[in-house]
Amino acid sequence: MAAMTQPSESYLREIVLLADPVLAPILAQTILLAHPLASPKALMRAAPILKVTPLSTLPELIARCGAPLAGARLFACATEVIVPEKLLAAFPGPSYNLHPGPPAYPGRFPAVFALYGGAAEFGSTLHEMTGKVDDGPIVAVDRFAVPPEADRAVLETHSFASVLRLLVRMCADLVRPAPLPRLPGEAWSGGKASQADFDALCRLPEGVDAAEFARRYRAVGEGPEHALEISLFGHRFRLDNRRGDAVTVAGCPRPAELDAKAAATHKGTGAPPGEGGAAAGSGKG
Repeated sequence: MAAMTQPSESYLREIVLLADPVLAPILAQTILLAHPLASPKALMRAAPILKVTPLSTLPELIARCGAPLAGARLFACATEVIVPEKLLAAFPGPSYNLHPGPPAYPGRFPAVFALYGGAAEFGSTLHEMTGKVDDGPIVAVDRFAVPPEADRAVLETHSFASVLRLLVRMCADLVRPAPLPRLPGEAWSGGKASQADFDALCRLPEGVDAAEFARRYRAVGEGPEHALEISLFGHRFRLDNRRGDAVTVAGCPRPAELDAKAAATHKGTGAPPGEGGAAAGSGKG
């Protein structure tokens, strides 16, 4: 780790981390360890080099924005929260989101649609946040080749590794007050996938052949909160082989208590908790 060679005043005092509670500890630890001033001595100080405040819901973010934000930056990763422009404007500089997919796959469930589309390449994208989903200027991209036999679980695990690589690479800039340089050669492309798009992919068409079934099964996977289904003769049939499996977030099992909390949070909203890594505004998946 780098020695403490620069004055702390040139760095932010706080990162407000908006993330899934399963992944927040990993992301927070990565930020602290990759900080340019990090050293064993600095990490054990009573006054830390950087405060990381993990949040997972919009009410928590609203509450944090009610207190002074000088020296703070909002950083989002693996969250379903769409942050309103008013809250983004409360921070003294740009806020950033780390999307678990490349610029060609904005929106929800990027790994799912990359697999279904036969993408040869995947990755992660760091971008400025706006009030829209995966819409702000791009500042960094990490890319990797999709393993030939990868299914959704495998690709989402590789995707989270890409997220961590990009976070380590860009941490020195993220913890400084100045805006990150934009990449003029990178831009969002493709349709912005939604929950409705994912639900449609889960519904098999009548007369589906073996090849299309295999293509969708590889992309969608199967879990306790989603599975392929088909309607025949006025009845809906749903795969039910893995109902007892744990819900995962970027390949990490979600503890039962967090699973119950997520279900309660989404009760009455019509939006399921989701099953995979994601980014602010993009939903999980």
